[in-house]
Amino acid sequence: MKLNDPEYPSVLVTAVEILRERAGTGRSITYGELSAKLAERDFDRVPPHRGIMTYLLRDVCHHENEDGCAPMLSAIVVNKASKEPSEQFSVLARSLPFSRSGEWTWRDEQRAVFARYSGG
Repeated sequence: MKLNDPEYPSVLVTAVEILRERAGTGRSITYGELSAKLAERDFDRVPPHRGIMTYLLRDVCHHENEDGCAPMLSAIVVNKASKEPSEQFSVLARSLPFSRSGEWTWRDEQRAVFARYSGG
């Protein structure tokens, strides 16, 4: 899959739905799990590493968050081995429009995501 594929907007919306559902449980999700859940919903061209997944997670953070003030939803997507997001997540968090501070950590962002979507 590529960014200009006609189905990309649908993949993005589906990824947002999956991540919001998972965030509501207070649990992270691995890149592989997200890829598998997308495949279950007939989007089987999103491999868990590099490529389109990188752009998809960036766009998930921007989705309905143009000013960057809402928590970055992809903070809950982690590497299976390290249990942490990729370094690209921190780079994105420090860029516009998110501009997270020097004291900020991805764990802070993850807690904010869980708090927002937990329904409580």
